Amino acid sequence: MRRALLDAALGSFAAHGYDGTSVRDLARQVGVSHNLVHHHYGSKRALWQAALAHAVASSGRDLPALADAGRSTRDWESANRNGIAEALELFARQPALAKIMADESARGGERLDFLYDRHIAPFALFLERVLDGAPARVKRRIDARAALLFLFAGLTAPFALGGLAAKLDGSPAVTAEDLQRFAATVAEIITHGLSPARGATRRRPRRRITTGG
Repeated sequence: MRRALLDAALGSFAAHGYDGTSVRDLARQVGVSHNLVHHHYGSKRALWQAALAHAVASSGRDLPALADAGRSTRDWESANRNGIAEALELFARQPALAKIMADESARGGERLDFLYDRHIAPFALFLERVLDGAPARVKRRIDARAALLFLFAGLTAPFALGGLAAKLDGSPAVTAEDLQRFAATVAEIITHGLSPARGATRRRPRRRITTGG
């Protein structure tokens, strides 16, 4: 029952937003009483938080672990590409999570605070570790916060902007093949952007990312 409820809640929060989701309607959809849902989760906010945790756990992906794996290889650019593609796989498995993250990131507020502390901060850690493995010349010219924002927007775009993605691609839905092609493109763009620029002489201080609350 709980898995079915969390799946339904995740889909509703992604499709209708937090305010547009009714716990009573969710209970009716799953076939349980509203009181039972309240007994297990206590509040709509707690159900929202549980649905997010369920999505991350179900994805089978851990960004810090992916970054650590990338650091163990000598080919920094290949590790960078592979790590970004693997990170996109997390959202491919749980597109509702990407939609919720993007929506709440646009709104700001307490729910974004929770999302950042629990689920978005690993992206900051991921990028921090990617940059740590980069050549010294790259570190001097990259604004880590700008790179993180670009990375996060790129990874969530196929799911948060699904309608536009379908229009641009000319098909009614984002397919697995679309995602593979998109992941390769985003990884290539970011990798080239992080590669040492020829003839670059201007140095820019690197800013550390805040991964806490």
